[in-house]
Amino acid sequence: MWRFTGWNVVLYLAGLQAIPKELYEAASVDGATKIQQFRFITLPLLRPMMFLAMTLTLIGNLQLFEEPFILTNGTGGPGQEGTTAVMYMLRTYTNYSEAGLAAAMAWLLFIVILVLTLINNRIFGRSGLAGKD
Repeated sequence: MWRFTGWNVVLYLAGLQAIPKELYEAASVDGATKIQQFRFITLPLLRPMMFLAMTLTLIGNLQLFEEPFILTNGTGGPGQEGTTAVMYMLRTYTNYSEAGLAAAMAWLLFIVILVLTLINNRIFGRSGLAGKD
């Protein structure tokens, strides 16, 4: 859960620092509240960074391998509860000599990542969070 927290903090901080302060000053002169500034300035300008952060986190979490493999000594833990999709692909290839099945699992993982990325793109697209532009 904490794997991508630091990376996402850096991404969001860079996105927030890229927003010009003049926009907030102009909005406060026009009488916008802090909530309105957040909704109509911050969220729309952070949308591309949110898309990038969510996409990279999604891909990284679905391809998770190192931490569970090291923590469970490659066995998946008691009852295989720590087994990830990539660990299962590796076990299918090495232990059962099923290269075709492992390749099919890799393609299925690719399709799942593609579909979830397209859904993420739809959510953070032009008419996403802050209403229509």
